[in-house]
Amino acid sequence: MAGKCYHIACAALVGILLSLEYHLLTLILASIVIVRVIQERNKHLLILFCSIMFLFIILGLNSEKDKRSSFSEGNIHDYVTFQESPEIDGNRLRAIVTTSNEEKLMLSHNIQNEKDKYRLEDKLVAGSSCRTNGELVIPLPNSNEHAFNYQRYLYRQNIHWQLEVEAFSIENCSVSGRTIKHVFQNIREKGIKTVAENFPEKVTPYANALIFGERSDFANETYRAYQEIGVVHLLAISGLHIGLLVGILYFCLLRIGMTKETVFWLLCCILPIYTILSGGNPPVIRAVIMSLLLLAKQKWRLPYTTFDAFSISFIVFLFFDPYLIYHVGFQLTYSVSFALIISSQQILRKKTSSFKNMFDISVVSMLASLPILAFHFYEFSLISIVSNIVYVPFYTIVVLPLMFFLFILQFIHWPLFVIFSEWTSRLLLYSEQIAKYGSTLKFAMITVGKPDIIMMVLMIIGVFLFLLFNEQGKSYLYSACPLILVFFISFLVHQFPVKGEVIFIDVGQGDSILIKLPYNRGTYLIDTGGTLHFPVADWQERSKSFKVGEDVLLPLLKSKKINKIDKLILTHSDVDHMGAAQELLGRVMIKEILISPNSWEKKMMADLVTEAQSLGISVKQEKAGSSWQNKSGEFHFLYPFDDEYEGNNDSLVLYGVFGGLSWIFTGDLEKEGEEEFIKRYGDLRADVLKVGHHGSNSSTTSDFLALLQPKYSIISAGRNNRYGHPHAEVIAELQASNTSIFQTGEHGAIHYEFTKKGGTFRTQWQYDKAIEIQE
Repeated sequence: MAGKCYHIACAALVGILLSLEYHLLTLILASIVIVRVIQERNKHLLILFCSIMFLFIILGLNSEKDKRSSFSEGNIHDYVTFQESPEIDGNRLRAIVTTSNEEKLMLSHNIQNEKDKYRLEDKLVAGSSCRTNGELVIPLPNSNEHAFNYQRYLYRQNIHWQLEVEAFSIENCSVSGRTIKHVFQNIREKGIKTVAENFPEKVTPYANALIFGERSDFANETYRAYQEIGVVHLLAISGLHIGLLVGILYFCLLRIGMTKETVFWLLCCILPIYTILSGGNPPVIRAVIMSLLLLAKQKWRLPYTTFDAFSISFIVFLFFDPYLIYHVGFQLTYSVSFALIISSQQILRKKTSSFKNMFDISVVSMLASLPILAFHFYEFSLISIVSNIVYVPFYTIVVLPLMFFLFILQFIHWPLFVIFSEWTSRLLLYSEQIAKYGSTLKFAMITVGKPDIIMMVLMIIGVFLFLLFNEQGKSYLYSACPLILVFFISFLVHQFPVKGEVIFIDVGQGDSILIKLPYNRGTYLIDTGGTLHFPVADWQERSKSFKVGEDVLLPLLKSKKINKIDKLILTHSDVDHMGAAQELLGRVMIKEILISPNSWEKKMMADLVTEAQSLGISVKQEKAGSSWQNKSGEFHFLYPFDDEYEGNNDSLVLYGVFGGLSWIFTGDLEKEGEEEFIKRYGDLRADVLKVGHHGSNSSTTSDFLALLQPKYSIISAGRNNRYGHPHAEVIAELQASNTSIFQTGEHGAIHYEFTKKGGTFRTQWQYDKAIEIQE
């Protein structure tokens, strides 16, 4: 069966997909693979294939069946055991724990004071068992389309509940039940802390990433720069990393006089331990399994190939955890490794320079990862082909050995460690500067949007044909033609969409509304939302705070393949309406920003205007009387009437007619403004009302509703917000006016998809609310 293990790996994959992802695409894939096995004309192989496929179908079904909870929502009093060292960021503690009946929970706790924080950091470790009182809460799914689904992420780890613990005392904990895994996890945590204490600030994130697989120390700007030039995989322990370490260890141990057999057994002990110390990510586990299999092959002259070792590691992975097929790291490590293994002979067969070989490897790696990156992140780095040629040797030959050398040196000779660490800090500074420059290039990142199933299939076929044609000796341009055609079709679909869309984005306590007209005739963003920041002590500050622009708006825009906003309309200068605007500057092209007259008197708006103008973005002050129109709709500003800025009651109010409906977007307009509005527009009607001020009782009077007579009302407010929005009296007024009410706090994002004939309302969480509108 040498060289045939990939058939068994395919059987395992098909079996898992049939049990967890049963749909037409899976059936097509299963049919293709089965036909391919039949073509081998090997009865024993066919029987083995079918047996393995049915085994993994049963395994997947049982895995799905096992994902059940024995708890119900509400309070819980139980002992929990920490399965990992807790993550403590500012005043927040989070960790995966298991209960007395072995059910996993995601524990979260807001630390009450600085003393408790340092005691928890010092005493709470993997394997600690603690008596807790808390509340079980169902994790929320994504409230915006294509956003990260935290509920599904936890479910795939067999976690059904968040355990919110209000009071947590280290006195209620003990560490008597630690396992070997817990011991090495705690050694890893001590190593991470040692690096943080001793290494220079610039070197710390690199050392922890490349020695222990911990990437949380990187500044957002630095990490994003490496991501945008396509080398972020180098900031983690990868298969290349493990392969290099195995090679160095093997060579060094032989050079000091050890026998090959001793080295083999020593590596068999070291590699599993290092897997735990490095965080146990899928690329590391794959590389370790393959390394051990290849070492065993060499020792006992076993009759299997590198491709067989690759396939066996894949089977082992899925056998122990079928849900790993959903893990991005798992998908990337196996897709790239598969492409490189099947392309290696063709690449090495060419009698070309080392540079050309590196270029070929970089191209194959980029293309193999492309469908996965497009599906999960909606973009890929075009310059990764060049940047990998530069950064892979640099990190492999220089940075990686330096990190291990410095880690050991700190315990041997401190003065020498200080000198070398400072040199390393400067070296890494230059590396970051080059990465940041590369990330500013316009063609660095290509946004492709969220591909549907058909586009995913076409992408995968395009990549497969590229590898096939390239193996046949065709030129890169010829080989890439099918893939270029796929992206050209995708470009046309996104550039000239037949349908338009309005999205009331769930930004928590705030407003943000995206309007995208058919045939790309206009893309407008009304407000951006923003995170309300309250003064906290230094020890409470979180290194990774939530940002509406970074975490909500940009992913949504990328998923819709929106690279350009024609008009960014900021109704007024409150943080919950324009606080995230600065996060968009420089990340997405904005043609012009429209603001309420003199709203720049507020510092936040003034800073935004200054930065926008420095980037060459036009900033205009608008008021009642301004308008624009095109074939898909017309838009009019109806308020404010004067140039004096007084806050909420000088919000820009936009009236639009498109998609078979009339719309009015009121910002935070309050009662006084509504009264002026009624006097000026005595016969105005609007089918859709964006309810003012998040449903506060300071807005939305009965007279205002009587004027507009809206059929649909949208309230944008955060879940369980501290202001009590929307207020009960406003809801009562809306219900009395017979308007259909949608709330981002209850329904998630609210969508209206339309053509010139009409459209349909739908909500992210409750699709039974969908309402079809026909002209």
